Order: sequence, then structure tokens, then C-alpha cells
Amino acid sequence: MNIVNALTYPKDKVNDLAFYDMLIKFVHIPFFLLIFGTGLLLLFAMVVPALIFFSPLMIMILAIINYLLMITSSMYGISAVVRLEQSGRIEKGKGLIYLVLHLAFVVDFLSAVSLYRRGFGESENKCLHIARRPLRIKLEYSNWGLCLC
Repeated sequence: MNIVNALTYPKDKVNDLAFYDMLIKFVHIPFFLLIFGTGLLLLFAMVVPALIFFSPLMIMILAIINYLLMITSSMYGISAVVRLEQSGRIEKGKGLIYLVLHLAFVVDFLSAVSLYRRGFGESENKCLHIARRPLRIKLEYSNWGLCLC
């Protein structure tokens, strides 16, 4: 669903694509840390003879699931990069760098934040207000970074 939504998003909403790319990557950080911690536990559990063959298999399955999740969330950023290149707001070489960075762990988040900043410019601040009753969440991005208030 993420891939279809990212590819069929309205062409004039490139900044929204970059924002959602950054937001999804930000929200996925705890999940990636949990999977990494589970993989480390499985690695350390290999001292038990019964887990010598089970642990590497589980670690590979977790790594594949982790990478597939990263790729599906990167589709918003990849779509934004392609659209920014087509509109001339970003050079082809920088766009290629953004695309490659969106395919690797950790730097995909840094690339998403950088792409969002490039889409809005250095001096402009944007906010997304998400209203849910009774809780109101304000996610604000400024030159100082990302702030969840």
C-alpha cells in the first residue's frame, strides 16, 4: 500500500511526500532498534548448542523483514526525489545520491531529513497538526531539528 500511495500521490505535493518519508522513518526507529536488539540476543544465544542452527536462520529472517520495511518506507522519499528531479528543483547527481542513501540503513533517515529540508528551503518552517480527541499532537520541523510537542 505504501508503494502504491507513494507512486500515485498528486504530483504537486512533493513536499508532502518528503515530509511523510521523514515522519515514517522517524516512527520506525523504535521498531528497527527492537529488531536489532532481538538479533543481538539471538547471536549471543548461539552459545547454547540447540540454538546454533536456529539463531542464524532467525537473524536472516529478521534482517530480511527489516530491509523490506525500510524499502517500503523509502518509496515516499524515492518518489519525492524523482519528482524533484523532474521539476528541476534538484540536480541529477544529488538526486542519485539521495536514491542510493534511501537504500541503506541509518543513512536513509539522514537522507529523508535532508530531502525534507531541501524541499522546503533553509529558512521556512512547516508544521503538521494532527488532531485526535482528546489528544492533540503537534509535530514541528524547524532549522533546529524535529520536535514532537
